[in-house]
Amino acid sequence: MAPGCTNIREGSVAQGNGLQSFFNPKSVALFGSMQEGWFFGPGVVIKDLREGGYKGTIYPVHPTVETVYGLPVYRDVQGIPGDIELAVVITSWRHVPGILKSCGERGVKAAVVVSDGFGEMGEEGRIRERELVALAEGFGLRIIGPNTLGILNTVDRFTTVPYEKGYRYTKTGPLSIVTQTGMYGPQAVSLNDYQFGVNKIIDLGNMCDVDEVDCLSYLEHDEGTEVISLYIEHTRRPQAFLDTVKKLSMKKPVLCLKGGRSPESAGAMASHTGSLAADDRLYEGLFRQTGVIRVDDYRDLLDCAKPFLYQSLPAGNRLGIISFSGAIGIQCIDAARVSGLTAGKLSAASHERLSRIHPLMGGHPIDLGPAAAVAGPEVFKFYRESYGTLVEDDAIDCIYFNAYVGALLKPEYYSEFFEYMKEHRGKPTVMWCYGSSGEYVREMAVMAERSGIPCYETTRKAVRALGYMNRYAAWRRSRGREEN
Repeated sequence: MAPGCTNIREGSVAQGNGLQSFFNPKSVALFGSMQEGWFFGPGVVIKDLREGGYKGTIYPVHPTVETVYGLPVYRDVQGIPGDIELAVVITSWRHVPGILKSCGERGVKAAVVVSDGFGEMGEEGRIRERELVALAEGFGLRIIGPNTLGILNTVDRFTTVPYEKGYRYTKTGPLSIVTQTGMYGPQAVSLNDYQFGVNKIIDLGNMCDVDEVDCLSYLEHDEGTEVISLYIEHTRRPQAFLDTVKKLSMKKPVLCLKGGRSPESAGAMASHTGSLAADDRLYEGLFRQTGVIRVDDYRDLLDCAKPFLYQSLPAGNRLGIISFSGAIGIQCIDAARVSGLTAGKLSAASHERLSRIHPLMGGHPIDLGPAAAVAGPEVFKFYRESYGTLVEDDAIDCIYFNAYVGALLKPEYYSEFFEYMKEHRGKPTVMWCYGSSGEYVREMAVMAERSGIPCYETTRKAVRALGYMNRYAAWRRSRGREEN
């Protein structure tokens, strides 16, 4: 939110109510250029709504255009024959106040303001933004934005994203994303590259009204959302954020990438969304209190969500390791320590079982490399038996393994092993794959994730994802003890 602005109805959605018009409106009016075949504007939204299967009524509004993608275009809001549940404004900032005023007079209660030129532009823009808030408040009109992409709701096939993404996205799934940047929109992320589906993406923009607290409260009660990823640059309601997320985190994990850790980046935020900087240590303490999982990188909000989406939480921090190389096993131990995990100490029965499989496999990390060199196709039996041993050992809480693929160890050769893992899944498991062909590695990653095993680009990232799971699970357990 721009400095000096206040929330129109702070706390009005404390129970997760009041935002449904943004996600699945029965009707939507769109304002702006109605050009067809272009990469930005209301025409893109209209095309995507019609092709995607949106079931509501679409009202394009423009003073001179007659039709767009086969729909009649209305000269103004007053000429629209039916009720309007949501307005989407994609015009110059100069036209926004007049459009919202006419919408308010028609009884519209929700608006996505895509237009920029407000709080992110400096003091003059902040003044314009405050005036916009005051106008909307007079009509009881709620706003997402300005300077936003708005909403993508894959369940109800609704979108306000004004950019041509260049691909069809038909999946839905349990991950929802709340963000203060358009960099998580479908035009910026190739969502089809992920095996899991995205449920909702909410770009808050400048947050002149609806903010992350409102949206997190809404998603707490959203049945289709099981995991939430959050990108924020600031919160203007730290106490409400703390109260909301502490309750939410007991139901659903929340991963957060917080921008502005350094003084330099905090200064740059002001020119992005008009964000107010605050001492990053305050956020660090807030996250620890609420169980929010703080991540470090842009991709983490997607990649590190994967184990939460696919698997159950670990009972502890003891890591079981299956490696195709002794060196990778050592690196895994180092990565585990940094991530709050420790290499588990296998039981005597597990050591004996592994030694019976092959004399070179009695240790931990379980190093398959020497045995595989002489065993040939038996290596897949080694993988299966090693995994089964770790699943059954009470001293192991989570599992990492790596695999090699190449001309003689093609991805399809691992298919039975992945089937075995699906049938015997009991502990969160991640993997890293390497090999002589990038194509084989990518194919292996797809196979693994179709079987519910998250695959990462490096051992460090794979183990770090398990570390996040363990940290969240430990917080949940501690909260349960406090409440008892």
